[in-house]
Amino acid sequence: MQLIIQKPNEKQELFLRDKHKYVAFGGARGGGKSWAVRTKARLLAVRHAGIRLCIVRRTYPELRANHIDTLRLELNGVARYIEGKKEFVFKNGSRIFCRYCQNEADMRKFQGTEYDVIFIDEATQFSESMFHMISACVRGVNAFPKRVYLTCNPGGEGHGWVKRLFVDRRYNTGERGEDYSFIKSLVTDNKALLAADPDYVRQLEVLPPKLKKAWLDGDWNIFEGQFFEEFRDDPSHYKDRLFTHVIEPFEVPSHWPVYRSYDFGYGKPFDVSWWAVDGEGRAYLTKKKEEKDFNYYDCGAEARRIIKILSNNDIFDAGGHLKLKYIELLREAKTSKKITSEEYNYIYNMAR
Repeated sequence: MQLIIQKPNEKQELFLRDKHKYVAFGGARGGGKSWAVRTKARLLAVRHAGIRLCIVRRTYPELRANHIDTLRLELNGVARYIEGKKEFVFKNGSRIFCRYCQNEADMRKFQGTEYDVIFIDEATQFSESMFHMISACVRGVNAFPKRVYLTCNPGGEGHGWVKRLFVDRRYNTGERGEDYSFIKSLVTDNKALLAADPDYVRQLEVLPPKLKKAWLDGDWNIFEGQFFEEFRDDPSHYKDRLFTHVIEPFEVPSHWPVYRSYDFGYGKPFDVSWWAVDGEGRAYLTKKKEEKDFNYYDCGAEARRIIKILSNNDIFDAGGHLKLKYIELLREAKTSKKITSEEYNYIYNMAR
């Protein structure tokens, strides 16, 4: 059976013909990125007998939904899919490996492996260290092309490094600008999608302003000025805890250590936060308190002395409550009028 490829749109054709070492494609939702990845992989596999290709997504469910299931249809009669190995084997010996990289353990699986061409789909979901480790697998002494293709949208964990390399074109020592190419593709370039789903553009147009500029217009500057540019609040991932810093509430296991952080709020509201840390070192914000009308500079010398004592000691019992001796310290200071009622409430709210 012959390999049948539909006609690409103008931007997809630029992607298919690009021969830079690192080629990024996309910049907005609905630009036809997944099709371009699968098509380039299929073309390379048929043209270069024995070539080793790899398609990478962050999670297996995404990998299967976006590529494996569709490739099984597109390559029916052309290549054989081996379920246990998650790879397509062509009659000419070429292979397309389907891999995911959700965590450090998955990333270690790439060590020692060699591919001729790698496709990193939705690259902004990957950290820069993941990108470098995966890209390092592109090597070999054969004459096959050695390239890394990336698809991307603004936002996500890897927004900063993708923007630096492909949009801003700012390079660190050892990075060569001539190796990098960026092909911007918007939903308006994808005529096939517009014909199949005329309402898709309307769905993007009603998004909040920043998301609209990112997903419809392909604007990479939407997160400029945000201190933690990687922070994401994605309700669609509250349950699976992927690609979001806000998750559904859960009961903290009793054996997890809990730490307290305190910002005195010099001239601003003070903040007390409690953090539970799991076995892999991830910290979960479980509780926080703020006081807007009173701060450290409003405290007198005795109140500051007590704050210093509390800050430098283990003040909680096994149940997470303020130890009795520190409660008595506060009460005695208030009763003897060494501290004011406002100072007492400020310190007590900070500590309890």
